[in-house]
Amino acid sequence: MVVLVAVGYPILSRNGGDGDGGGGVAPPAGMGGSGAGAVDLTTMSLEEQATVLFNRVMTSNSTGDTADVAFFLPKALIIHEEVSPTDPDGIYHYALLHMVGEEYEAALAKAQEGLAQVPDYLLLLAVSAEAKLALGDAAGAREIYGHLVEVYDSEIALMRPGYDHHSRILPAYLEEAQAFLRGG
Repeated sequence: MVVLVAVGYPILSRNGGDGDGGGGVAPPAGMGGSGAGAVDLTTMSLEEQATVLFNRVMTSNSTGDTADVAFFLPKALIIHEEVSPTDPDGIYHYALLHMVGEEYEAALAKAQEGLAQVPDYLLLLAVSAEAKLALGDAAGAREIYGHLVEVYDSEIALMRPGYDHHSRILPAYLEEAQAFLRGG
């Protein structure tokens, strides 16, 4: 979780192909925000709404805006439930939202769902390990972090879908895994 908060939204944005988020997301109209930069979710597809709400939650979480997280997280989870992503990156976003909400069992279940499809998907391995740690399963986290370190270079070479959007957080996850394995 420390990596997620420290690195925050700029790394997690799906819309900013280089991971910079394209300048941030204004609050959706009628949902706590106003002004020229407000986004109207009613004009978007469910997938676009999921992305906007995910970005908003990650931005708010990274800046410590707990009121904003409390407001947008339930909406983001509902939309993700409706979208029901089946790709590893979408499942990662869904699992990460559960982590922000401190729903560690749900985060782990989502991450494992994605890992059943792509067992070496780095982003889901990282969330799985963090969820295991949050649930008090250090041995399980150690096993997953070990696997993440083992497959990291080959996965990076594959550049699976989603890795490009999260290119700056992947090394942070590797460092987190290595640090845990050295001292955890």
